[in-house]
Amino acid sequence: MKQNVLKRVFDYIEDHLNEEISLDNLARTGYVSLMQLYREFYCVSGHSIKDYIRKRRISNACAQIKNSGLSITEIALGNGFDSLPSFSKVFKKIVGLTPMEYKRSSVFYTFLPGQFPLHLAETAIKIQSGQPLHGLTAVYLAAGDTDIEQQAINALKQAVFTAKRTGMSFRLFGLTPVQVGRSRQSYNIFIDTRNHDYWISALGESGYHSIEPATLCGGEFAVLSVPFTGSINQAWDYLYSHWLAKSVFTLAGDHCREEFIIQKTGTIKELRLSLPIIRKQSSYIIEVTPFAQQHYIVAHAVGSHAEDEASAKLLSQINQRGFLPSAFYVEITSNGYLCGVEQTETGELSAEDGLSLVTLEAGLYAVLTADSYGDFTGLADIMTRWLEENCCYRRAGSPFALYTVNETYEEVSMKVCIAIAGHSVINGQSIASDPIYNEDEEQMN
Repeated sequence: MKQNVLKRVFDYIEDHLNEEISLDNLARTGYVSLMQLYREFYCVSGHSIKDYIRKRRISNACAQIKNSGLSITEIALGNGFDSLPSFSKVFKKIVGLTPMEYKRSSVFYTFLPGQFPLHLAETAIKIQSGQPLHGLTAVYLAAGDTDIEQQAINALKQAVFTAKRTGMSFRLFGLTPVQVGRSRQSYNIFIDTRNHDYWISALGESGYHSIEPATLCGGEFAVLSVPFTGSINQAWDYLYSHWLAKSVFTLAGDHCREEFIIQKTGTIKELRLSLPIIRKQSSYIIEVTPFAQQHYIVAHAVGSHAEDEASAKLLSQINQRGFLPSAFYVEITSNGYLCGVEQTETGELSAEDGLSLVTLEAGLYAVLTADSYGDFTGLADIMTRWLEENCCYRRAGSPFALYTVNETYEEVSMKVCIAIAGHSVINGQSIASDPIYNEDEEQMN
């Protein structure tokens, strides 16, 4: 589906959020069938059409509850709901609070509209659901580190031909780690079959080992079909590094699948690459909370390898001092990449260690606690867009992240924060904050 078609559909939804939206009319707006609209809309948004509309209406209502003098009933009726009870039920389910609880709270719910251009609208990738499969796994040791899929299948060629000729029902998969640096010395396969005796014997005769019963998990998959003679690694790189990075999905497992689509003659027609996915977090609860003044000792680097260089510099100092920080500070600016740890009274690190000092001034901060760890840039963009649409506050600093880690430096949680200026009531107390922020003056301390 082309970009302009999807844009018409999303624009139509935005223009009619306060009234009943007919899905048939929506499909006619895009000049597509309803079934095609369902598929394409989910692929680019990660939501069904109805779910997307509900969340956009609730997001608009949340802004009005905080910023307008309208009654809850007026807000409900003005956002496409036919009654206050139906609005309150949906609101509580999505936000987790009643409308009045939300009005009195220091949190903000946001679900932003789709942005254009949508990078994924014209790809051959499909989102499909799969049920768990039961069968056998086996491992093939390749003779070299190239074309291991071809080597593994060539070894099994006669067994596949015999199974097809006798009308046996089966599906053949290759299993590989989702990491780019996957092993090239061996190849794992899975056969979806009930004919265990035949395949145990055939696999053993074909040079496979570690043959055992197994279950292949179900779930959602991003699926891309490619010719078996094509560049399989190039296709995986596109699916994993390009498509996934820009999609509304994230990885849901540690292995991906290569299904061999086999013709009746036993020859392989194509490979169906399947990446396990789940929908990224797309609606957010942002809390406005006061911070006391904090100081962070940070390493700074610039260039294409800035993150690795700054992290290595900081960790080198931490290892030399022999202490374990519980949290890390991260900021990405036009001046480069910063990462650091909080300066404490014991003074494990100091600016004299070749590092720098960053001070977070006391005041109000918007805080988003995320469940998609590592996606700092995307979440910072969400926060910035939310502030642009919120009349209560304005941005008063650059976004930064606070990562909580365990003893092996694995991320446990992440909070994306932005200093804000405005006025709020928190826990019954009026709190004002009005720091001055000038992006042109943002510099390293």
